[in-house]
Amino acid sequence: MLKVVSNTTPLISLLRISRLDILESLYKKILIPRAVYDEVEAGKNKDYYSDLLEFPWIDVVEIEDKQAIKC
Repeated sequence: MLKVVSNTTPLISLLRISRLDILESLYKKILIPRAVYDEVEAGKNKDYYSDLLEFPWIDVVEIEDKQAIKC
């Protein structure tokens, strides 16, 4: 199965237009790093906010290889 990882920008953009379902229709399941989830959660006060944990096709994961994400 194809593993798709998303960053914050597409999630917030699709939440803003109420079309997060596009990701599900394209990929069936996506993974987001905990840091991405935390960024979306920082916008809880926005009118378009939705808790990503409510979507069964989104999995929040911890990054195991910390070296892979260093800039």
